[in-house]
Amino acid sequence: MTASGLERARLALRDGDLRALLGLRESIWLDVKSGVYPMDKPKGPEELAKDVAAFANTADGGLLVVGFSTRKQHDEEIVDDLSPVSRHLVNLDKYRQIITTRVIPALRDVTVDWIACDADLGVLVIDIPAQPRSSQLFAIPAPTGTAEVSKTAVSVPIRNGDGTTLLRPHEIQHYLGLGLANSGDEIAKLTAVLATIQAPPIVHIPQSIDKPKHTVGGGEPGWSGAFQRAVNDFARRDVVLGDPVSDVVVTGSGVAQHFAVSGEPFGWVLCIQPRQQPVAVAEEIWHALNDQGSGSPDGDALGALGLPTGEAPEPQVVDQTATEVLLTGGHWGRGRLLRDSAQQGQDWRWQPEPVATTTMSASIRNWAPLSQSHLRARVLATLPWTDLHDLKIIPDRLDVVRPMLPDSRLAEFVTTLSLRRLGDFPWSPWTMGPHDNTSDRFSYSGEITSPTGQRVISTEVMMTLPSATGSELVTCAELRIDNFEDWSTALGNGSAVDLRWSMEELLEFFVAAWDTSTELVPRLVLEDLTARRRWTAVPQVDLWIGVDTDHAQAGAQPLLGDVLKLDSLGESGRRGQLSQMSVSLSAVPGLDTASKRHRARSALVTMAHSFGFMDARESSF
Repeated sequence: MTASGLERARLALRDGDLRALLGLRESIWLDVKSGVYPMDKPKGPEELAKDVAAFANTADGGLLVVGFSTRKQHDEEIVDDLSPVSRHLVNLDKYRQIITTRVIPALRDVTVDWIACDADLGVLVIDIPAQPRSSQLFAIPAPTGTAEVSKTAVSVPIRNGDGTTLLRPHEIQHYLGLGLANSGDEIAKLTAVLATIQAPPIVHIPQSIDKPKHTVGGGEPGWSGAFQRAVNDFARRDVVLGDPVSDVVVTGSGVAQHFAVSGEPFGWVLCIQPRQQPVAVAEEIWHALNDQGSGSPDGDALGALGLPTGEAPEPQVVDQTATEVLLTGGHWGRGRLLRDSAQQGQDWRWQPEPVATTTMSASIRNWAPLSQSHLRARVLATLPWTDLHDLKIIPDRLDVVRPMLPDSRLAEFVTTLSLRRLGDFPWSPWTMGPHDNTSDRFSYSGEITSPTGQRVISTEVMMTLPSATGSELVTCAELRIDNFEDWSTALGNGSAVDLRWSMEELLEFFVAAWDTSTELVPRLVLEDLTARRRWTAVPQVDLWIGVDTDHAQAGAQPLLGDVLKLDSLGESGRRGQLSQMSVSLSAVPGLDTASKRHRARSALVTMAHSFGFMDARESSF
């Protein structure tokens, strides 16, 4: 399992997002420097080799980044700001040569890259991936303080927290003794090691003193039999997993082991969760799973998303042709990986199961009503995407979104609602407010008014960007009817028209407001909602309807039954006391209208049952 945050940092740097490192602390997988290694002095190459080898001796590798400044905070070094270095001071080929010739044995897949900030300045990134355990410990020629490279002595650098130390002589002897004692022919092996030190370009330890190769089911105690049986079962079904290239490790809610097939670019990952069947997952899909969960704040992607489910009666295979992978065991709840087709280049996306609950998000209290309403209904979306802190509302995006508001699904619903009550009233222009409008807050509203100028129905869409302590984009679409008596008077129909909402209309409002809050309003800051983004938590959609009560007012207060036809839900012991109902469900943007309607209808049944209407069914809405 990768170190906390390492994969997220790697992805950000691959995308050129240098500011994603700001605020991180130096750790066992991250070392940042404000200046380049002085390659014209003996100390420079020695320090570079030492720092790279230290990361190679960790379980997960790490990142060595040159071009940032740090600040001291509680005895930790925090990445504080970009401090790009001059390009002419960095010879990438020289860096690669030092790493190749001075780290023993040779490292695999180390990259030395330059990320330009402008024509001359940039950041040097050295990425050391996890190395085979059979190659550790990595050594370097012992420092001499001169241009001469030692041919007779070595040092073994070890990453210790956010620093690097060298193994002491008795510690080196201990590890060397363990290896030689288990290999036989000690003198020959020691001679081979010394020959390697004296000739740095030949940078491999002879195979005969490698640690034993990985075995099926080896590593994590208690799983050997289950993995052996699984491999044999897949072989009988002509699914050849190949040879194990890792130990069994605890991963998320289960355990996993990597396999490689000779001659194939990708292998398999065999994972098992307790009391479930084994699942063989194509390696590229395993990478997609880790990628989709990489936004988890603790860096544990599989702990958040879970593992491919083995709830079927027999072991399962998730191969390269899969377009959907069911996931269980993650602390984000049940979900699935999806892609439109198995064609190369098709992006995967994660989608949670639409679990409904009456526990509302804390943001449901945002945008408190400025006046009392007989009916107020809203859909609030909490969208915890990564990399939102640099976003702000700008005039260009306002110019795009504001003209869409009169044609939104929310406006369409309000027009239909009025026409059903024989009120062909005009819309007033959408205007700013009544809540705040700043670079991180948005509020726009529209009204339907009677011929006498009386407001009949008002709507508002709102959004807040993440605060210094938050990480969610929060949007809301709301409808308000201030006074049913004023509406009836404006219609001129007296009591002939029942102005209360039906359950079907409640469902249609939630679908329309859901669409507006998740598909339209976020476009104020995100031009392309389909662009590749990751979640830091489960996105939520809250559905709420109620009447605003004035506790200071004496006498009868309006109740939900005065504005909403509750009859189709059946009887409830709490019916006469209800002033509001609500339900929340996990959902991502991008769902089509039919999916939103189906999920909202199911959630409303949960809501009705939670408020005492136990006879309610999906046909009630």
